[in-house]
Amino acid sequence: MIDFLKKTNINEDILIEIIKNNNPSALSSLSINEDECIKIINYMKEIGFTCIDELLINRIDLFLSSFDKFIKKLSKFNIPVLVQLVNTDYATIDIINE
Repeated sequence: MIDFLKKTNINEDILIEIIKNNNPSALSSLSINEDECIKIINYMKEIGFTCIDELLINRIDLFLSSFDKFIKKLSKFNIPVLVQLVNTDYATIDIINE
């Protein structure tokens, strides 16, 4: 169902953790949103996020929106500072929803 994440170099162990830590409806939504999810992951890599695995495991909701909505949320912030904060503690990503 979420094997498409391998296209973004998410390994099998992380896929198992994503499945274990998220409910079936979230996983289904993720697979339906495959193209947008891949865009979000690739963008996150481009700007320097290193905690994408943790975010997929623990904050799958970030990857369920459209790429445009995700970018709009991030645009309110100084991107390098946000990336540094989130890479230090992935839970700080919550500030994008405030």
